[in-house]
Amino acid sequence: MNRRQLLASSGAAALALPFGSAADAAQLTSVRVERNARLPLVRPDWPVPDDPNQKFFIQRSTNANTLVFAVNYNGDGSVSQSDPSHIYWRRYASNGARKPLKPIERLIAGAIQVRKRPEPDAWDIIVRPMQRLNMVVIQTGPHETQLIGHIGGVRARPIYCYADVDESGLIPRVTALSMHGLLPGGGAISEYYSVAGGQIR
Repeated sequence: MNRRQLLASSGAAALALPFGSAADAAQLTSVRVERNARLPLVRPDWPVPDDPNQKFFIQRSTNANTLVFAVNYNGDGSVSQSDPSHIYWRRYASNGARKPLKPIERLIAGAIQVRKRPEPDAWDIIVRPMQRLNMVVIQTGPHETQLIGHIGGVRARPIYCYADVDESGLIPRVTALSMHGLLPGGGAISEYYSVAGGQIR
């Protein structure tokens, strides 16, 4: 499969949600799909990150702090084979500073695996607790990559995920989430899920 075929067929939107471990089997049920002329913002009052090499971000209902998923490039513009991705915080609930994940958060993020595909310049982003939401990163040029997934059953470019978190119990849990992306032909698409088994540990 060449790069063009891969771009046309790659699938399953992904996210890097802070679920407990790979053994946790979060169950997602799609409840509705919406199409819009523009990308909707679940929280338009919150800042939206726009960092270099950013591919995807995650917002949670708890506060404006945002997880950013970015691609690491070598000096020649190729994606780093040894460390292709980087996940970090934008601490918008305070001063908006970029902060690395804490050690325990890095363990949680370990549930997100980046695996080289057989095709050149392509990587699977595997979300072990929720593998139906995996995605693919494809290098299209020096310092250029595309994130490919499926939202609402169609191919799309995922932009962000919003997670509703219930903190009323001893263990916070994700109860609902939505995926939002752009369609190849223009416009935006969003898919909304209910979540069972989304404990954050």
